[in-house]
Amino acid sequence: MISPMFVFVIVFVALAIVIVLMAAKTVPQGYMYTVERFGRYTRTLGPGLHLIVPLIEGSAPG
Repeated sequence: MISPMFVFVIVFVALAIVIVLMAAKTVPQGYMYTVERFGRYTRTLGPGLHLIVPLIEGSAPG
């Protein structure tokens, strides 16, 4: 029988992995992404690997 604590730990770890993956953005060469915080423009990301604050900032090709 699976304990409720084990299920909680598995769900928590899965959620943590998803949030970390959302924080890393890879911008391909030749593209620029705009970063918005709560719908307002904050900065533009050039090509390369960037970290953003997940669930607060969003990025989109622009």
